[in-house]
Amino acid sequence: MNINWLRTFIMAAENENFRKTAEKLYMAQPTVTAHIKQLERDIGTQFFSRSGRNIVLTEAGRRFLPHARLILSNYDRGTHDLLAWEQGYKRKLTIAISPLLAASILPYIIRQFMERHMDVEVIVQIKESMEISEMIEKGEADLGLLQMKPVQGSLQVEKIKEDDVICVCSHDGGDLESSPPIDIHDLFENQTLFTYNHPEYWDDLLNAIHVKYHKVRTMVVTQVHITKKFIEEGLGFSFLPKIALNRELMEGRLLEVRTPWLKLPKASTYIVTRADTEENRLFQDFLGEYFSY
Repeated sequence: MNINWLRTFIMAAENENFRKTAEKLYMAQPTVTAHIKQLERDIGTQFFSRSGRNIVLTEAGRRFLPHARLILSNYDRGTHDLLAWEQGYKRKLTIAISPLLAASILPYIIRQFMERHMDVEVIVQIKESMEISEMIEKGEADLGLLQMKPVQGSLQVEKIKEDDVICVCSHDGGDLESSPPIDIHDLFENQTLFTYNHPEYWDDLLNAIHVKYHKVRTMVVTQVHITKKFIEEGLGFSFLPKIALNRELMEGRLLEVRTPWLKLPKASTYIVTRADTEENRLFQDFLGEYFSY
């Protein structure tokens, strides 16, 4: 059995169309057909039946599909492990991290860690905070960096840093030095407030805002980088962790707005693990030095 036949079979089963399968695998459609026929001949059964221009998995195809995926997964993991060993890696650390942290602190941290521990292969998966704790619990990642405290009691959780949350709006194009300060009351009364771009602090923050502004117009935008883009385009304003705004503030693309009457929250970062492994300890010790926690 050829491993490429299995790869073609799985893609064809997911698309139920040989033309789409050929496009996604960057091969000619006759090659897709040949792979399927060779696999069927090797196994001794038919995996697809025709339905107009499309193809449909037979009962045998549906039964074989999970086995094909498992075979391909094991093959890919084995070849990856061998290549990593040949490149000098002796250990592996899979880190799941939220998009905000990935875009702000991750590049520097990973570079410094890899320079210090050249025998550790680092694999990074970008996931939302809620997904990260589930991945750690299932053993799909070794360690997680996220922005909300997990509810799973089986995980080891430690807060490693806190960041200021600030109010930001777009630059109107005027002279920053001569322009009057931006009035937060004007923003609440005339612009849209983008909310829930951070998983932890928005409920309490909105409650505090609604005490003074009962009819503030809001829009849920769940990604920090999308929120920043919307603000830059002049579509509204928001409250974001300052760690995610350093470049935009420095370049003047976003402006910080003072909120003297509103006590702003902190944005927390947590490290989450399930098992006490040597690789996890190495990374935790490194973060302890970096953040001094």
